[in-house]
Amino acid sequence: MAPLAAALGRAREAAGGTPRLEPVAGPLPRVARAGLLAGTFNPFTRAHAALAVAGHRAGCALVVLAMAPVSLAKEGLERAHPVDRLDWAAAWARRHPWATVAAASHPLLVDMAEALGRATGGQVALLLGTDKAAQLIEPQWYDDPAAALERLERAATLLVAERAGHPAPDLPLRAAPLPTAAWVSERSATQARAAAARGLPLDDLLPAPVARGVERTGAYAPDDAYLVRIRELETLTTSG
Repeated sequence: MAPLAAALGRAREAAGGTPRLEPVAGPLPRVARAGLLAGTFNPFTRAHAALAVAGHRAGCALVVLAMAPVSLAKEGLERAHPVDRLDWAAAWARRHPWATVAAASHPLLVDMAEALGRATGGQVALLLGTDKAAQLIEPQWYDDPAAALERLERAATLLVAERAGHPAPDLPLRAAPLPTAAWVSERSATQARAAAARGLPLDDLLPAPVARGVERTGAYAPDDAYLVRIRELETLTTSG
């Protein structure tokens, strides 16, 4: 876990500077087109995996699963610790040679997209659901919304998948549909956390290596045992 904690620590330290991505599983090679799937991955679900696979099939030679140490509108979600979440996503990515996991220094998608473009030298496609796409045009996330959207227009195109209960927003950005199976739109990390807390089977919600990690750590169990692990991982992150 030390390399993951160190990468997360470096991402935190870079939060006040130029946005960057710290790979924790797989490289950031030069490619013509890279997909960016950003999220809290709390935990990384089968829906996340389906979006990544769909992006690869849509022509992204590389798909980067990017997670910021603190994500927008998710600051109150303490479980699971970011190091564990990176570890679970990495366990899935290692089975897919076109996938990379990275800790992001900044939570805004435009910052991540620009960082990925600099690293790979190619085009960037944001892989996101209609719920996340709607957030792109919410002015509360930006100091200067118009300037942020102009940057995003230059930095990336959008591939948007349907999400249950979230109609496709009218975006002033280059966007195209991202086809996924019907079941993908209804899977969520909220469902997975609830199932894990109740000790229910996770196979339909999480990829197998992620399910094993969630069960092994007890991250979403209703007792306080996981708090000890949180403290240990946070110490490892800050010392790293």
